Amino acid sequence: MIRRRSVPDGLPFRVYERRGKLRYSIGYKLRSGRWAFRYDCAIDDLAEIRRLRRQAIEDSSKVIEDRPTGGFTGLVDAWFEWQDSLPETDLRKRADSTIAENRREAENLKRAWGHFEVHELTRTMGYAYLDACVDSRPEKANKEIALARLILEYGIRKGLIETNPFDQLTKNKTERTRRYVTHDELDIVVATGRVLGGPYLIIALALRTAWLCVRRSVEVRRITRDAIQDAGIVWTDSKNPDKPSVLIEWSPELRETIREVLAIKRNKISGTFLLFGNMQGQAYTKSGWGKLLGTLMASAELLGNALEIEFQAFSLQDCRPKGVSDKLGRGDSDTQDATLHTDGKMIARVYDRRQSKTAKPAG
Repeated sequence: MIRRRSVPDGLPFRVYERRGKLRYSIGYKLRSGRWAFRYDCAIDDLAEIRRLRRQAIEDSSKVIEDRPTGGFTGLVDAWFEWQDSLPETDLRKRADSTIAENRREAENLKRAWGHFEVHELTRTMGYAYLDACVDSRPEKANKEIALARLILEYGIRKGLIETNPFDQLTKNKTERTRRYVTHDELDIVVATGRVLGGPYLIIALALRTAWLCVRRSVEVRRITRDAIQDAGIVWTDSKNPDKPSVLIEWSPELRETIREVLAIKRNKISGTFLLFGNMQGQAYTKSGWGKLLGTLMASAELLGNALEIEFQAFSLQDCRPKGVSDKLGRGDSDTQDATLHTDGKMIARVYDRRQSKTAKPAG
């Protein structure tokens, strides 16, 4: 808490000095109680004391009140605090699922540069980070560098740096996976889920629903039972809830899938809010979902081998591209509406996994 000075000392507002037995210090204290800057020297170095006092007075005029402190780690934390404070209607606010992923990515950035001041980061350090991950996790490193660049832009807004050292870095070359889940693979997983029952059947039916409704994984895991309507299932865009929703109309297979998941017996104390919640009616954690999915896929692979059907494990994220590819291959005209994308570029670049295409002749 800032109080009125007991003795006028000629210093600007919020600039405070201390003369100890061994050290002299002077700095600017923000409204939050943190120091925007603080300089110190030996108490008997009178020339240095005069210099630091002049510097503190000069620097106090440049302070941005909510400027992040604590080096790169402080900037990262301030960026997340800023994101959390933005209203839902603000176009700068990222989706909750994106922020959750960003927090995991930011931990790696802190481990690499958390001990540096923001102005100490260089382009060379960015390339060193990319090079260190080129063999093990090149695509993930690209995303983390992109996040670091975005956070550093926030640092520019707050006056910590003048230019962004990570602008226009050449990213690692990666091979984009073009995984297409076959009908046989999906059928084997659903059949395995029925044998294992309980949570494994919940996950298997979630995979099939993601395919039928061309949904993102987070949208399937969070869908609630009140989204089920007489005409179909109403879905919203997880990345932009303000977008218009889409009604995926009933087909015999979708209706049977939802009927089957509703019939799964949950624990007596569980709620019934989430359609694909766990046995206690709660949302699956990422680790909990991953563990169950791994067991389900391992068992499905054994069944595939027994039936002499080629099988490769897949995830919930692979089902949306399958759904888009199947709709495009069938010639559906509502694929873009189903995905809630505003244009077809993302559909063509990311989700179209068709192995072959057909076209009519020109004449």
